[in-house]
Amino acid sequence: MKRIFPLLLIFALLLPGCRPAGTQTEAAPAADEVARAALAVCGRDAGGLERLDTQLDGDGLAAYLTNFYRLPEGSWDDCAIYRGAASEAFEVAVIRLAAGTDSGAVYDGLTAYRLDRQGDFTGYDPEQAYLAERGLVAVSAGGGCAALLICEEPDAALTAFLQALGQSAPLTTPAPSPTTDPAVYAGRTPYTDPEIDDMTVYDTSAILAAWRSADPSALSAYDRTIYDRAADVLETVLTDGMSDYEKEKAVYQWVVTHVRYDYDHYDNTVTLSPDSSTPYNPLTEGKGICLGFSVTFQLLMDMAGVECVTVVGAAFSSREDHAWNMVRLNGEWYCVDATWDAGKEKPARWSYFNVTSDWMADTDHQWDYASVPEATAADGGRG
Repeated sequence: MKRIFPLLLIFALLLPGCRPAGTQTEAAPAADEVARAALAVCGRDAGGLERLDTQLDGDGLAAYLTNFYRLPEGSWDDCAIYRGAASEAFEVAVIRLAAGTDSGAVYDGLTAYRLDRQGDFTGYDPEQAYLAERGLVAVSAGGGCAALLICEEPDAALTAFLQALGQSAPLTTPAPSPTTDPAVYAGRTPYTDPEIDDMTVYDTSAILAAWRSADPSALSAYDRTIYDRAADVLETVLTDGMSDYEKEKAVYQWVVTHVRYDYDHYDNTVTLSPDSSTPYNPLTEGKGICLGFSVTFQLLMDMAGVECVTVVGAAFSSREDHAWNMVRLNGEWYCVDATWDAGKEKPARWSYFNVTSDWMADTDHQWDYASVPEATAADGGRG
């Protein structure tokens, strides 16, 4: 979803006064004290948040810091980690590092984690993906203090972080890495979220779990209808021995020939059915808007065992919300836009089946270029 969004803002701090661990005095603030100072400016009550460093046991906390934050083992002396609900990207962490820790590795690890969190919500919850995108990572020059600030007011939280440490160092930005350098996308139309439609991607996790267990009995009536119709489609279009490419092509052909655009979307005198943004209307009534096309295609791909993601972006120079998909075949990503190929029965007429990211950008698609995989293969997925 998802979904997308301005270019990444990844910030580093060079803080002269946060002493390396091992030389800190008793007057140095504890990690929780610094974290609470950052939380306060975000308007968050620490008591209403999940505090991982106290909820997890020693092994669980170590696993979190090494597996998710990607910190070197034994690289911390003290930490405070506050998280919001499971549906939120919100996370504020302050870590006091052990003496001799490679601060560059800490910065890289926390930055990678922030990107992971952005990716978790991209295409599914644009607001939370944007919250993660704006998050800041800070590490002191001496290697003694580090912070992850994914919150509503990251700049204010950063200032509070500095003040709690008794610092007033100016914010500096590192040279952009090759993956986030805006010059990479210099030829593309800048993306901004139109914020016209609700582009929240429908959650099909229960349907997929039922499909994998072959037991849909616990599904809601709504999801059971989607499940049954999707199963019927796959039974119709798939045959044994198909490659992932063949499965994708068969599903794509079904979608573009059986689903039409729901033009109630553009009629101000009627209310658009929310079912046109989920797989329900595309599968049961043969109509949907772009998000409905995309989530339907992804659900069928997921059920068929083909890796697929939904990209929520824009069209018409970011004046309209739009959504499409990407599939991964033989390790390569490809873009597909069933909405814009709708009604074209013959594959020879398809313009948006397994095309490159450059093709999408050249045909009036905009998205958060730095946060979505680049499709560069020109073989159309045939291998």
